[in-house]
Amino acid sequence: PLRYFLTAAGPEAQDTDFTWSEFVRRNNDELLATWGNLVNRTLTNAHRHWGAVPEAGALTADDEAVLAAIEGGFEAVGAQIEQARFKAALADAMRLASLVNQYVSDQAPWALVESDRARAGTVLHVALRSVDSLKTLFSPFLPFSSQTVNELLGYGGILSGELFFRDETEEDGTVHTILTGDYTGAEGRWAPSGLPAGQTLLEPKPLFRKLDPEAVVAEELARMERAARGEEPAPTA
Repeated sequence: PLRYFLTAAGPEAQDTDFTWSEFVRRNNDELLATWGNLVNRTLTNAHRHWGAVPEAGALTADDEAVLAAIEGGFEAVGAQIEQARFKAALADAMRLASLVNQYVSDQAPWALVESDRARAGTVLHVALRSVDSLKTLFSPFLPFSSQTVNELLGYGGILSGELFFRDETEEDGTVHTILTGDYTGAEGRWAPSGLPAGQTLLEPKPLFRKLDPEAVVAEELARMERAARGEEPAPTA
């Protein structure tokens, strides 16, 4: 969540103030409530009733509109990243996640499955393809949780490469910990989902957890202190 917060809340051309209350709000109201919620309820319903990606029937105008919006996101988010407008790129990705969330709420596949299983399967197929695409759009900002989504969707490879933390020493002796990786084996492509019907889904698990405003400060400070002493890796998302 820290990486998400720093990208979403920080202006790109000037310093910004960090507050724990805003950190908690961003995590709970945006990252968890939008992206985490979409992944969880889409995968939970599909896994519970199909165990795999359902077949899609005839698409409605609403289905096609969602898929078209997600497809257009690759050009929009990619263009923002190329211009180093990372905050805007992340905001575009989150806006698309909100759009898909609204689509799922409007279609209510958990209710449809009792009366029209085929239509419920189509809705979840569209939602799963959208989640599959969104995990790629979020991967520059949330590499670890995007890899988790990749695995939950039944893919066996590495989305963005093997990521790890490494200490870099400057000429003046200052040591910085950086996130880097071996990207030679990455299987992810900057392109819309090709998720096939029938692909087995793993049992869903929460991507993020709700933060308690009263406990988060002490917990995160203690974690940072342990990371600074080399006792545990820096927080991931």
